[in-house]
Amino acid sequence: MKKILSVFMLGGVALSANAQQINGGFDAEWVKCVPWDSKGNTSVSGTEPEGWHASNVNTAIGKKQIIDAVEGKDGTGKAAHLYNTSIAGNKIPAYLTLGTPFATAEVRGITVKNSDGGTFGGSSFTFRPDAMRFDYKRDNSNGDENATVIAYLWNGTWTQKDVPGNTVVWASAKKVDMQDRDRNILDMATATGGEVTSTEGAKCVAKIEKSIEGSTNGEWASDTINFVYADKNASVEKLNVIFSATDYFGDRNNIVDGNSLTIDNVEFVYYHALTALSTTDSEGNAVELNEPFATDRYNYTVNAAYDVYKTKVAYTKKGVGAKVEQSYDESTCVLTVSVKGDDYDAETNPSSVTTYTIKYKKPAPTLNSLVVAGHEFIAAGNDSKNFTATGNYYDDELQYAASSEAAHVSADYDKAAGKLTLTVEEEGTVAPNVYTVTFEGKEKEPVYQIPNSDFENWGETALAEGWNSFESAAGTFASFASMSPMPEKIEGVEGNGVRLKSKDLWVAYANGNMTTGRINMGSTNAADAANYNFTDRTDVNANLPFAGEPDAFEVYARFTPGTAKEEGTELQGRVQIIMHGDAAYHDPELSELGADKIASASVLIPATAEWTKFTGEFSYTGNESDKRYLLASATTNPVPGASKDDQLDLDNLKLVYYHALKNLTFDGAQIEGFSSDKLNYTVEIEGSAEEAAKKIGYEVKGKGAIVTTVLNDNELAINVIGNDYLENENSFTTYTVTLKQKVVDAIDSISADNAKNHKVYTLGGVRVSGKPAAGVYVVDGKKTAIK
Repeated sequence: MKKILSVFMLGGVALSANAQQINGGFDAEWVKCVPWDSKGNTSVSGTEPEGWHASNVNTAIGKKQIIDAVEGKDGTGKAAHLYNTSIAGNKIPAYLTLGTPFATAEVRGITVKNSDGGTFGGSSFTFRPDAMRFDYKRDNSNGDENATVIAYLWNGTWTQKDVPGNTVVWASAKKVDMQDRDRNILDMATATGGEVTSTEGAKCVAKIEKSIEGSTNGEWASDTINFVYADKNASVEKLNVIFSATDYFGDRNNIVDGNSLTIDNVEFVYYHALTALSTTDSEGNAVELNEPFATDRYNYTVNAAYDVYKTKVAYTKKGVGAKVEQSYDESTCVLTVSVKGDDYDAETNPSSVTTYTIKYKKPAPTLNSLVVAGHEFIAAGNDSKNFTATGNYYDDELQYAASSEAAHVSADYDKAAGKLTLTVEEEGTVAPNVYTVTFEGKEKEPVYQIPNSDFENWGETALAEGWNSFESAAGTFASFASMSPMPEKIEGVEGNGVRLKSKDLWVAYANGNMTTGRINMGSTNAADAANYNFTDRTDVNANLPFAGEPDAFEVYARFTPGTAKEEGTELQGRVQIIMHGDAAYHDPELSELGADKIASASVLIPATAEWTKFTGEFSYTGNESDKRYLLASATTNPVPGASKDDQLDLDNLKLVYYHALKNLTFDGAQIEGFSSDKLNYTVEIEGSAEEAAKKIGYEVKGKGAIVTTVLNDNELAINVIGNDYLENENSFTTYTVTLKQKVVDAIDSISADNAKNHKVYTLGGVRVSGKPAAGVYVVDGKKTAIK
């Protein structure tokens, strides 16, 4: 075995050039041994390996060396030869340690009292070896006796008070406070010394304690002993290793003089292997490896695909401090599991690594996107496969993209179950990926007003019933919605109002935004076309079926401008309402959806400190649809991302349905004094009221308003019924036109017999039937005397 020749000294402690090891080769030049005692001994007693300390003694009754350098294993280098000895009949145990040996005794004539010894301290060390390996020879020829191997790792510090630390004759040994005594760390009783304390959290992390029995009869033997860890996760700060030619913790009276232990090639072992390995498929279900796992079997295959999110690889590492790294190569479908020992170093110890591989089947392609009626169910990073939608399915608005150009995608919709199934497969892959969307088919009844348009109804954290903001956003970046500015409840013109704010999100300025549809967050660039509000017909809570034909809307608002991104930009809030057909309509609008637009109205809200009523008139395109939706949106700026810290307050948003006349005529000419808000008029006529009523004309103010007329004697009632009358009985206006007979100055005469064959009216406008009495009447529209 190659010796570790290079060593260094650190604070009086020697470790190998690789800090994960100790100087276990003993090949370097040995150094003078100055045995420690509590009186501060400075006398040399023999030599010892660099970095180690031998139990050589320099006492009041003599010196003894218990170690010498001998030929190493395989006839190369040096080994440490430890041999028990005695002084004046007092037995000296031979041991070698990384700590500091000490011995104490009080000699009185031929009596020895308070005899004790051992090791304190050790080396600074932060690694977690799994075992210790060494070569040895054991000579037990002078009597049956076990040698001992001890090693332990710990953190913190133990202190024992009043430990005697020197050998004296006819006197008392000098006592010291001793740190990190072996027996204290290993929780063993001590024959001498006082109270033992330790720093908070101090722990013996791991240890080795093994007896070497019998003799090797002059031959070299080898042993590898595993550390027993009390806590595999605890940190390590210090280390001690002890080799003893006797039973280290045994009765010192049983030490056999002359028995020896020779040590060479001491090194720590850091395991870098697995003892168990298993995997799941791409759905998280357990699958078998092609062969049973074995620590020394390194390559496996499975009949399953790998999924970065769902595949779970489980393992058990053999090394306490070993680190396991995984990497998956999509091009080869191979997972590599690298196990690096705690002593791994890319430059000094690159071989302390073991690699296992699992080759998976090529996975079936996936869907990178799935959009139905504008609702993005699958976006980048979303690995879900089963979805539920409360609204309806639109087969002509299904869009998807697969991860492979060679993929085949089949779509099937079960109308009875409301379930869309998409199967994505490719030749040579594992089982296909299957996606489902279940549509519950719920719809709201069409309305004439936007629910909760007075903003009185709030949930715990958001506007409720009819409105959505970032909390329910869809799209690739919907997971970042919590960073976006949410609507806030405020005191409104009446009751509650709503406040929208724009916000600096570092990556962009985000407008305050709310809508009757859904927000799609498709980009971190606020101005990107992937960011929009839209009518989501797949979700009953994100669309507004509409029944009316409003003429305008009113809203109370006030606006506090913030800071524009570009100097000179005019800051203003906006409320916009778009009526459209059966489509996933967008705001901002898309030209390709122009044919689905029925009408729109908007208001821009400049800086306004007080609540102010704004009115927006609807403009109709002429397009029609059997099914209509309303997409209402409010924002702190009509330009996305143009400013920050704007504040838009809104209350009492109301759709207005006109029920009035904008013109009223008789016989083609406007009736004198006409005004939309004047309800009563009088028109002089000649002839019958029925004929005169036919000459009344009017123009209606109200896109969806209708008119009915009723003639009662000489009064014509013109009823203008607003488009929302079914929900609002006050959406009704009646204009009254009194048809008054015109009085003429020239009076003709006619006999009563002749008059009965004409249309005869009293001067009060009452028609006379039959033969009238003598008097003045209106006959066929002319004032006439009847005789």
